[in-house]
Amino acid sequence: MEQEDDKQYSREAVFAGRRVSVVGSDARSRGRVPGYASSSLYRESGIISARQLALLQRMLPRLRLEQLFRCEWLQQRLARGLALGREEVRQILLCAAQDDDGWCAELGDRVNLAVPQSMIDWVLLPVYGWWESLLDQAIPGWRLSLVELETQSRQLRVKSEFWSRVAELEPEQAREELARVAKCQARTQEQVAELAGKLETASALAKSAWPNWQRGMATLLASGGLAGFEPIPEVLECLWQPLCRLDDDVGAADAVQAWLHERNLCQAQDHFYWQS
Repeated sequence: MEQEDDKQYSREAVFAGRRVSVVGSDARSRGRVPGYASSSLYRESGIISARQLALLQRMLPRLRLEQLFRCEWLQQRLARGLALGREEVRQILLCAAQDDDGWCAELGDRVNLAVPQSMIDWVLLPVYGWWESLLDQAIPGWRLSLVELETQSRQLRVKSEFWSRVAELEPEQAREELARVAKCQARTQEQVAELAGKLETASALAKSAWPNWQRGMATLLASGGLAGFEPIPEVLECLWQPLCRLDDDVGAADAVQAWLHERNLCQAQDHFYWQS
């Protein structure tokens, strides 16, 4: 492992220091979002700021921009609620300048697993989501649908506010549009409630199967150790061994990255390391 420079626990503490989409803690994909995600979804979810989107639209050809929105690296960040920073935008522009349609495969992140929040964002939550999906294969699809519905709900609120403001100028049209929006909002809220109920049931099952998960998160944030999670599910033992050796085994970070990549939980170009 390369040494380099560069409830029972608080939900606010877990997500401190990063932007999180509107989706609740039981509706996080923690993997990649399959299929095409539009610029509005990234924007509405807080993954790309308005200023960043304007810059990318100005600097990238349309084809490159469409490739970016489809790429697994960006969809992985969307699924985890991780907003782009200056370094990520710079990396996008550098990779997109290559004369190669496979440029998105060069995108990746450098992650110091000695930082508890990085351990949570890049390893523990994705792994928990993957493990949870073993209990019910429908869970990832429910999470994705909930992300889309929450985005749709925000867009409907914007439409409602717009037609409310212009009601005096176009009363008849505004009345029709407001009625249409209200109908869509009611249907969306019903779908959100249904999905949230399914995910709540799945979450309860997962908590009973791994009862020390929340205690482990609290211990990690307080002391930086992983002992609080134990005993862990048997299927995670091959990952847990190198995770617990990160601070004294130079190959452990590579083993963690390989395990995650094999299960599509990280990118080939992601680089994990430990520097306390």
